[in-house]
Amino acid sequence: MASSFGPRPLFPTEAGATPHVLPSLASVTLVDGLLHCTTHTKQVCLECNVDYSTHNFLTRQLTANRGALPPPNPQLAAAIQKLKTEGNDQFRAQCHFEAAQKYTEAINVAAQRPLWDSAQTSMEEVAVLMSNRAACLLELGHASEAYWDTEVVTRLKRAWSKGHFRMGRALLGMGRCGQAALEFQVGSQLDPEAREMRAAVENVQQFV
Repeated sequence: MASSFGPRPLFPTEAGATPHVLPSLASVTLVDGLLHCTTHTKQVCLECNVDYSTHNFLTRQLTANRGALPPPNPQLAAAIQKLKTEGNDQFRAQCHFEAAQKYTEAINVAAQRPLWDSAQTSMEEVAVLMSNRAACLLELGHASEAYWDTEVVTRLKRAWSKGHFRMGRALLGMGRCGQAALEFQVGSQLDPEAREMRAAVENVQQFV
């Protein structure tokens, strides 16, 4: 169904347009190039639990812009930034549980970005938010949960030292000192000037 930002605007169809049931999808009917549910011929139908408004919005945008994709939704970006800022404020106030909640909310909103938005923007956004949440989880003593967040972060932003640093801290908290040392070394190579990283490399050697 529609995201928390509501469905996309519905577009009128040409009067007298002939409905066409898609051969491979009997539950979907095409009217004037737009998707509708077959049972009620609606673009958004609560009874059929379908919402074709985003698909239809993209169809009309591509047609109007001669194939050009619509720009990113500024309201979505603003909502993500607002939640991230609130999370940062909570973290600075040592309210780590509340900060983690804000970052989780921001991650959930970021996941609603449409497919036509820049993949690079989405990956950067989610990587930073998950890294921030991992920092909260580390402060709360949940090393294993922080590890899984940093696993995603390092896949999305492989060349980001902070992701490897937080993965190293998570591994250290789980007692996996050898692996932690490797992550700190990777992070140090990516950012040789980071004092926090150099200190982590030196400190972990005593446990290896």
